[in-house]
Amino acid sequence: MKQYPIMYRVSLVVLLSIAFAGCSKQEKTSSDTSVAIANVNGTAITRAQFDQALSRLNLAPQNLSPQAKDQIVQALVDQELVVQAATAKKLDQDPAVQQLLKAAHDQILSQTYLQHAGQSEAKPSEADIDAYYKQHPELFSQRCIYNLQELAIVASKDKLAEINSHLEASHDLNEFVNWLHTQNIPFRTGNEVKAAEQLPLNIVPRMQTMQNGQLLALPSANGITVLQIVSTQSAPIALDKAHALIENYLSVTRQRAAATADIKKLRSAAKIDYMGEFADMGKTVHSQSGNSSTGLPEIK
Repeated sequence: MKQYPIMYRVSLVVLLSIAFAGCSKQEKTSSDTSVAIANVNGTAITRAQFDQALSRLNLAPQNLSPQAKDQIVQALVDQELVVQAATAKKLDQDPAVQQLLKAAHDQILSQTYLQHAGQSEAKPSEADIDAYYKQHPELFSQRCIYNLQELAIVASKDKLAEINSHLEASHDLNEFVNWLHTQNIPFRTGNEVKAAEQLPLNIVPRMQTMQNGQLLALPSANGITVLQIVSTQSAPIALDKAHALIENYLSVTRQRAAATADIKKLRSAAKIDYMGEFADMGKTVHSQSGNSSTGLPEIK
């Protein structure tokens, strides 16, 4: 059997470990998923494990060479050897490891439950897709690509009002930057090109009405981000090109809404007590219980 460089195989084992740790459902695999493709000290590695490894690494079987498939199998063998060695050392009984295993178990189980909760949602109709296309010309029929100059300002909350005031009074970005220098306010600049769908959806309609050179201030985690439109290029997308994207977005949004509603129902039926430093959280959560917003763009 051909052997592969040990460091390459170790890297592949790490990738597989990350992929399996993040998996939330079983992928559809070939009919012979229970067939063993290797045996490691009496423990079988099945075709299902091989297929799932390909899926989690975003690899299509038909696009892989025999050598690449062999490398995946070797990585699975190495992973099983490491698992067996860890078990022999009773690392699986370490409290910290058990906490991690439980966290992975809980994440996978909860994600699977929420996926099932959203599966009953009806598939978006052609009318739904057409309506969403028409409701969002800024993303489709009037879509633009923006050449932007960005100014990321780091500032405390008590300085934000003063910064915004000087930004509104400035005639151009250079004048505003000079003022920042005089105030010793840290910032960084950059240029980027972004299509409408790559920008926060709540600012795209406003940007469509702006002229080149105008400034737009947005709150950020550390202060304010100022965008200046350098140039704009029209790049519309026809309905037939956007159809699959809109259908997928509507489906995912509805599934998330169904999952959110299901969680709300579970909360209302449960007895939840917050303790210790989080004892006051119960009052806050109760006061917000009427808010069912998912934070996603509204779809009518």
